Amino acid sequence: MNKKKLLVTILSLAFVAVFFFLVLRTETNPEEEICALASKQFDLSSQLRFMDVSANIVFCESESGVMPVLTNKEFTKVKNAFHELDFQEFNEEKVERGLISWQADQFPNEKFAMISGFANDEVKAIIINSENSVQPNRFLIRDNLWFWYFTTEKEKVNMPIEVTAFDEEGHVISEEVDE
Repeated sequence: MNKKKLLVTILSLAFVAVFFFLVLRTETNPEEEICALASKQFDLSSQLRFMDVSANIVFCESESGVMPVLTNKEFTKVKNAFHELDFQEFNEEKVERGLISWQADQFPNEKFAMISGFANDEVKAIIINSENSVQPNRFLIRDNLWFWYFTTEKEKVNMPIEVTAFDEEGHVISEEVDE
């Protein structure tokens, strides 16, 4: 009888220990794991900033900038990582560049392209004229700095990229063409 009680006690303690281990351990979600994979691949330390479920993109932020990462539909594998957009470069080139900056990335094998960039608080809306006057998505990174992006399931974006930025009252504050 003692052996039976001892066995039940040991099994019960083992079950409790496994239960607490599973419940109390810190779990990372798949999106954070994508940022960790991208961090290793590009030797950057980054964390999840924003994700777009409809476009399968995770935005990872490091000390120096934001890196969009294209994933599979389950958010478990990195398909492609875009160039990191640099915060410092945006601030330094403001006089030459203006209120917004952008880049175009294209992945013909994935039939996926993206235009993305930074804008400051003066810019309340952006229209990408070269992409049939589409308004890109955006999210706040920190005070006076927004990240904006447009994705398409085409092999490439229309060039040259033509962008118009508007202020709070709807006035045009910047019209730019990138050739």
